[in-house]
Amino acid sequence: MEEYEAYKPNKPKGFYLDPRTKILFMIFITTIMSVGYKDILISLISAIMAIALLLSNKQVKIALIYGGLFALAVMAHFTKDMYTLPTLINTISVLLNALILRLFPIFMLGYYVVMSTKTSEFIAAMVRRKIPNAFIIPTAVAFRFIPTLQEEHNSIKTAMKMRGISFKNKRAWKNPSLYLEYVTVPLIVSIAKIGDELSAAAISRGLGGLRKRTSVVKVSFTKYDLFILCISIALIGLLLYRRGYY
Repeated sequence: MEEYEAYKPNKPKGFYLDPRTKILFMIFITTIMSVGYKDILISLISAIMAIALLLSNKQVKIALIYGGLFALAVMAHFTKDMYTLPTLINTISVLLNALILRLFPIFMLGYYVVMSTKTSEFIAAMVRRKIPNAFIIPTAVAFRFIPTLQEEHNSIKTAMKMRGISFKNKRAWKNPSLYLEYVTVPLIVSIAKIGDELSAAAISRGLGGLRKRTSVVKVSFTKYDLFILCISIALIGLLLYRRGYY
């Protein structure tokens, strides 16, 4: 009788972070940004780390968009005393600048975590930490929901272009509310279906069972996770030093 080798999951190539490291690092950056939001250096380092992680996941377009806006905000921060703006414009500029400097590193990391983490990897990591299913199932559905929603939105835009409905068309500018209706109505219908389908898919993976769930996906800490840990410790030290604690 012919014998078959047991299935061995492929080891990830290149830069790879454990899902637990991604989530903890995002929580860490969110915390450190809320504590040291007035420190431009902390914001700059956090943004550089987030952009580097996006580039490691080949999300060049998003990294360039977020990185470009963040760079403009940094330039505006350092040149704000060189010119005088009207009161209203200056207020709007200061608010936008503060929001970008504080929130963009968190947004970039959140986008990276969602787009780079497979549902199976996330579930395997959470099960190993003995996280209750009441948290795993909704979060796993949310992880898959966002990329699926993005794919659905792209499909709707493609279908609209085939019918000659686009913002490049003059008719769309004459009646923009109609264009928004063509996008939002199919998207709302798709959202309801996607939620039900993803919930059923999560349960079919064995998440609702009483027995212990097994997985072919192996998650473990690597040298890249250690690198992120070292950066986190260095950021804490830098924050404490700049705040004068030692």
